[in-house]
Amino acid sequence: MFETCTTFDLDSKPPSLVILGVGAIEQHSHHLPISTDFDIASSLARAVSGRLQAFYLPPLPYSESLVHRGFNGTVFLRPLTLRSVIQDIAESLGEWKVQYLAILNCHGGNYILTPTIREWNLEAKLPHLLHIEVYTGLGDEMGQNLHACDIETSLMLYLKPESVHMDRAVDFVPPYPRSDLTHFSMKTLSPEGVWGYPSKATADKGKRFFGTLVEYCAERIRSLQRAYEKA
Repeated sequence: MFETCTTFDLDSKPPSLVILGVGAIEQHSHHLPISTDFDIASSLARAVSGRLQAFYLPPLPYSESLVHRGFNGTVFLRPLTLRSVIQDIAESLGEWKVQYLAILNCHGGNYILTPTIREWNLEAKLPHLLHIEVYTGLGDEMGQNLHACDIETSLMLYLKPESVHMDRAVDFVPPYPRSDLTHFSMKTLSPEGVWGYPSKATADKGKRFFGTLVEYCAERIRSLQRAYEKA
């Protein structure tokens, strides 16, 4: 199903490009596992690594999931904790002489990544951090799909079908904008922990979504590398 990543001799020839997925461990309503974001990040990072002949670094399972507090199964890092983790990983890779670290963000709540990556890059540190917001690759298809939705459910039906319980799926879109998650928890706005239409999910759609995301991430990384080479 997935392309394999290249094996490197880290002593004689360290990788120029490293791929790091960022997932989450948090509630995904009643039909998806709490590892959904991590499972997607793992599969996507491995496939993109294979496509680009890059080094696959095991993804981060935990990130900024504070908005899902109140649901059992949620494990969160505070924003400044995640910031420090990213900086420490980048500093570690800099000691290997890695040139680029592509961060594939597979969790929508990681807003701290933007200023963290910007500050690092503007200080001209190595490796260059390439910020890839994964779901941007699906464009308008995201629609009202935000959490435990058609897209995430379809991806999991393709990647880990044994972990999906479609008989428990509940469709719900709160009558509030996404921005209200700044003021209220997911549990307040959506007591079932879903934002979208998981009942519409299929494995075939998941396969298409996954292929689109791999292509988007790979091309976005290539374009950022070209931009750095010209700068």
